[in-house]
Amino acid sequence: MPVARSRRKADKVEAVVEPVSKIDEVIATAEHKKPEDVAIENMPLNTLGDYVRYNAKARELNHKLKICRYKIKPCPIELHPCDTVIVSCKEHKNPIPVYLSNDMIDFKMKLDQGKKYKLPRCVVEYLASKGTDIFGWVTNADGSQESKVTSFDPRFAVRTIYE
Repeated sequence: MPVARSRRKADKVEAVVEPVSKIDEVIATAEHKKPEDVAIENMPLNTLGDYVRYNAKARELNHKLKICRYKIKPCPIELHPCDTVIVSCKEHKNPIPVYLSNDMIDFKMKLDQGKKYKLPRCVVEYLASKGTDIFGWVTNADGSQESKVTSFDPRFAVRTIYE
């Protein structure tokens, strides 16, 4: 018996639904365009996310066309999130050249020792990976060679400054 009551209540609820207004019909029938549906020529390039979406779409279209029609555009340095860092090196006082070019950024700069720099986070991560221990070929007592850590001191250090 309780099952029949719940069915009756559900029927009454369905009957009470208000008619759809005119604006709701217009919104429902309007063409909803996702960022993927926008033509690549009309894509805005205002934020880092816009560049990521543009480059993904360009790769997809270049793959479909089997030619490189749409160029990959690296994002300008001004749009990248930045960190303030100090670069230091024990071995020498020469500036450290940094060349990083990928689909996200084109960066070319020489960093002097001990100065503060405001660098994009992807460049800071790249520098931190380059400051790791140095590996080299070592000759063992039996004459064989193997790759081992030859220096435990990092070549240089990148320290983030929190202001």
